[in-house]
Amino acid sequence: MEMKRTILAVVLSMAVLLLFQRYMPQPPRSAPEGTPAQVQAPSTVPAPQPAWQAGAPSANPAAPSVSPPRAEAQVVKTTLDNDLLAVDLSSRAGAVVGARLAKYRQAAGKDAPPVQLLGSAAGMDLAGATRLVNTAPNWGLVYAVEEQSDSRVVYVADAGNGITVRKTFTLEPNRYDLGLEVQIENTGYTTLHDRLGTVMVQDFSGQEDQYTFFGPAYFAGEDYEEVSLKDAKEGAQASGDLSWVAFLEKYFLVALVPEQGAGSEVRAVNHLGIDKVVELEMAGPVFDVAPGAVQSFRYRMYLGPKEASVLTPLGSNLDRLLDYGFFNIIAQPLMLFLKWIYGFIGNYGIAIIILTTLIKIMFWPLSAKSYKSMQRMKELQPKMARLKERHGDDKERLNMEVMQLYKTHKVNPLGGCLPMLVQIPFFFALYKILLGSIELRHAPFMLWVTDLSAKDPYYITPLLMGASMFLQQKMTPTTGGNETQMKMMMYGMPIIFTFMFLNFPSGLVIYWLVNNLLSVAQQGMMLRQANANKPVPA
Repeated sequence: MEMKRTILAVVLSMAVLLLFQRYMPQPPRSAPEGTPAQVQAPSTVPAPQPAWQAGAPSANPAAPSVSPPRAEAQVVKTTLDNDLLAVDLSSRAGAVVGARLAKYRQAAGKDAPPVQLLGSAAGMDLAGATRLVNTAPNWGLVYAVEEQSDSRVVYVADAGNGITVRKTFTLEPNRYDLGLEVQIENTGYTTLHDRLGTVMVQDFSGQEDQYTFFGPAYFAGEDYEEVSLKDAKEGAQASGDLSWVAFLEKYFLVALVPEQGAGSEVRAVNHLGIDKVVELEMAGPVFDVAPGAVQSFRYRMYLGPKEASVLTPLGSNLDRLLDYGFFNIIAQPLMLFLKWIYGFIGNYGIAIIILTTLIKIMFWPLSAKSYKSMQRMKELQPKMARLKERHGDDKERLNMEVMQLYKTHKVNPLGGCLPMLVQIPFFFALYKILLGSIELRHAPFMLWVTDLSAKDPYYITPLLMGASMFLQQKMTPTTGGNETQMKMMMYGMPIIFTFMFLNFPSGLVIYWLVNNLLSVAQQGMMLRQANANKPVPA
């Protein structure tokens, strides 16, 4: 009985782990972080025909068509920069076509190049392109540069029908967010009745990760939503009060935040039908511009790290991007506590060890109760064996006698499993934290572990983790049962978990290793205590 319950508990734990991984993209298979994907670049910037009619959603948002290329004009590249961010803009589409983060490197080490957002080799990545859905549906307009400085650039273009579009990008010092103002001037003779669509395109080829979401996301009303690359391929569309839309990578993001009001509709679709090249568009509500009038729209465009200390002050619910899944309510305080420990220690590896130890101490009484329950179940095995001999052919009578045995000796058959189940939320919360928090990116520990977000290059910590798990299994009280099953538990599970952890971030492996060692120490202490309390035979 107890053996079956133990196997069931382990199987359930693994099932939960696999379910967590199931709802994340597949593991990386090609380019490392920051490496652009190699895709054939188009000679011009194509743009889809309108996906929406003014005031009404499209009947088929998943199938944009390409408008004819506009006449070639001189394309001007401009760079705005500060101490944190360098932004590349192009007069073609009047949009951001690349950004570099001065404080973040593509690899560990000061000599590595800075992290690059957007700017793939295909030349299709961009953010902040705009279009009038009905009047000027082609967002690939070529703009003229009206004004330019190190922190500001103004683009202007004739959208036809007496409509002039002016776009102003502004980058302030020490900020990751770029200001964008779009002015629609009506020099015609009729009132403009339209919607403004703002477009971002990003190539996600080679950027998938089994454990982290990559792709478009948005915040509508009070809900944070992610759109998988598969859903984008089929075409996805939603309506609501949009606080922001964004492209997410493991540690960084590009987000568009309307400053006045909110967007009213979002659409995600494969750009030009190219797999994993996603076009994300946010459309605002319908507006009117009378002849001779000007209508302004203001946005903030964030290009930077997924870090709470940077995102929270910006407001607009951008900090909701830092979502750790089902156990987020536990993960957020644990992450804050981990950062607090790091503030004193200055080493995230040691901070992980301290946090793991504190959690283990917190659950020490529950673990002790679980161990004692298994020990008492072991002591009852001879009596249970005799009951099986007497009533083996009468299952109903056998179950009644076994339950009476538990009642007489005050043993809960689930006492060994329930305390472990209480700890599962904390395990998965730490699992999510240590798997994708930017604070651990390129954070050194000691000796050969120079990056807690990367796997152990020599697989030493996963092997130690497997050995500690084997020792823990060996010290766990056995309660009888099939000898083959016992050996499978003792030898099979540590081997399986070792292989699972070979490519996990070393910070996560260190957590599990330390937790195992503390469990072994606790079981050793309780075993010595139990032996000391045994009556001395006469």
